[in-house]
Amino acid sequence: MRLSLAYSSAAIAGLLRPAYADKPQLVFKGRTYYAYGYEGNTTEGVPNGYAYGMGGLEKVAYDSKEKILYGVSEQGFVTVIDYGNGPIDAPQLPIVMTDTDTYTDVSVCSEQGVLFTTTKNDPNPGTVAIYKTAKRVGDTVTEPELINTLQVGAGPDMVKANKDCTILAVANEGEGKYEDSLVNPEGSVTLISGPFLDETTPPSVRTVTFPWTDEELIAKGVHMPLSENALEYWDDHSEVADDLDFADARASYTAASVLEPEWLQWSADEKYVLVNLQENAALVKINVADGIAEDIYSYGLKSWEDTPIDIIEDDGCATMPKVPGLHSVRTPDSIVAIIDGDDTYIATANEGDDVEYGDFEEKMKAKSIFSGTELGMTGATADPAIFDPAAPMSGFSKYFNKECGDMDGSPEWCAKSMRITVGSSMVDYSDPTAPMIKNLVAIGGRGITIYKLTDTGLDLVWDSADEFEREGCAAYPWAHNGIQDEEFADVDGALYMANEGIRETIDEMNDPEEDGCDDRGDGQPGACALGDTVDERSLKDGYAAEAIATGEACGSKYLVTASEKNSVAFLYDVSDIASPELVQVFHLSEASETKNPVVAYEDRTLGEIDPESIIFFEEDESPSGVPAILFAGAFSTTISYWEFDCGEVVTVTAPSEPEGSLLDKAGALLDTVEALVDSVEPVEELVDLVDTAPEPSQPSESLEEPDPSSAYMASGSLAAVAAVYVACTAM
Repeated sequence: MRLSLAYSSAAIAGLLRPAYADKPQLVFKGRTYYAYGYEGNTTEGVPNGYAYGMGGLEKVAYDSKEKILYGVSEQGFVTVIDYGNGPIDAPQLPIVMTDTDTYTDVSVCSEQGVLFTTTKNDPNPGTVAIYKTAKRVGDTVTEPELINTLQVGAGPDMVKANKDCTILAVANEGEGKYEDSLVNPEGSVTLISGPFLDETTPPSVRTVTFPWTDEELIAKGVHMPLSENALEYWDDHSEVADDLDFADARASYTAASVLEPEWLQWSADEKYVLVNLQENAALVKINVADGIAEDIYSYGLKSWEDTPIDIIEDDGCATMPKVPGLHSVRTPDSIVAIIDGDDTYIATANEGDDVEYGDFEEKMKAKSIFSGTELGMTGATADPAIFDPAAPMSGFSKYFNKECGDMDGSPEWCAKSMRITVGSSMVDYSDPTAPMIKNLVAIGGRGITIYKLTDTGLDLVWDSADEFEREGCAAYPWAHNGIQDEEFADVDGALYMANEGIRETIDEMNDPEEDGCDDRGDGQPGACALGDTVDERSLKDGYAAEAIATGEACGSKYLVTASEKNSVAFLYDVSDIASPELVQVFHLSEASETKNPVVAYEDRTLGEIDPESIIFFEEDESPSGVPAILFAGAFSTTISYWEFDCGEVVTVTAPSEPEGSLLDKAGALLDTVEALVDSVEPVEELVDLVDTAPEPSQPSESLEEPDPSSAYMASGSLAAVAAVYVACTAM
């Protein structure tokens, strides 16, 4: 009998973790740490601002022609990285580009040699700077040359040019700012038409405003965190009214002041700019030729009535109930356009976000609203199906009521601290003296969604449902709904000294008597490791997908995203746009299981924390010559590089009936196994496979490519082979 093992290298690698489809997967190639800026006297131009939490790579962009990566820092620096010798350990160049305001985005038109950066100084107008890109001259790289600066709307958050780089679109978030009172500028979009590098002919600038009223927006299903009537309620009639001052915001109010552009894409024909309004969970369609906002479309609410959701703090995902009456507003951070022929699809990374001004918080604990037989919102009423004061345990809010578990008729589980919105998706403020709770709505879609753009709106094509929580927990239970962010920085560290406003929070996060841990990963007390924060986001936003990117690799179309708080990444094959396949779940910072970010940063095992940027390199633009993905961590100021393994088939054939002694036969089998094992990296992980794999299936004369429906892709059979290898090599 002849035993033939035929597995693609991607399939073999997949044996080391649960795999989800027999598809090419990403393989980690390397990670580099970069400075968040320049400290002190840098006469030699050497970057030396290394620390965790400083927002050193808020956004990145790649110049494929010059092979240079640009990153912008919240600290007012542009990082310039040389990919001339490839993406692994690429050096940071001694090029200093600074601004007194906060950088928010960077974008490159490689063929045209144009570099754009944006800065903001909320709530004032922001700036777009236009440069000639850095150029290679022999063994050196020249500094980018500033050509022009242009004023745009308040809080420019993203820039993106069309394909031939003749028009630049700018999403002006117009984020509100509260000090003694609320100042809330209008959100808008700026369209800048070239030429961009002609110093004698400045670009032309058009501002696209949003014309709709509150009533029109709410009727379209657009989420309004703080409409005009809501401003009045919270300012005059709520329990926190005495501590708020919304007078100026009310006097200057327009609906556009509540609309906040976060991200944008171009349509397939480039006639439209598609603008994502995160806090509003909506998409604006802008006619570029006319310079007008033609329409606005809601992403709709996500129902959890038939989809499991983890809102129970049980240190994992053992209990994920379906919750009648519960919805969530998706509020995606980023979007990406997927072009299929003449059709444009929009994929959304449903992070979840809300607004907070002074003592007003849009996202509240449910128990503060549903309190026994009363509502915590002064003067409010509720749909009896949601809350009936005469029978609090009969409505949809029973799971979230402050008295859940203590009141007769309580359900089998409670989630009293579940965060819900008091924006327009949940509360009707038609009468600002007596708001009415009409829905039960959480914040964040806990996954991704794909829509088809039509002439009349957005058609929902597919949603990831509970896949992020279910599969993320299966692959990395120690990271499930956990959190690492800038607040996990160290006391007296760079962020602590640079930002006085965050010091109290950092103190609390590092104090074991407050929110810290006795062991931060090196035996010392401090902020917790990710593995010590399981379920901390379950009652908030769960797996908060942030950045999202798409491209082609290995003959298929892929979509990749990563969760903001726990660094779990998901790779999908979207060749069939209506039925994406989950191909791979992987973690960007596995050291975070036992080390807090400061400890892991210091010993250089920390991966990407807060992956704000993802670049999908198709083969023709890849700095390594093969399709790849780059992840940039804003707080970690790290970049990791992952290449697609397009799956060379490894075929190993054992001799039929090896002759000689039993030891000779074992040696022949060992030779076969070694050939197979040599194709798997790292070999050591096969030992774990032996211990964890299911029982092997019945032997067969021919093992074909694994069945993709099998969670471990026939890992039982290969586990037996691995067992022989481990046993023989131990002799």
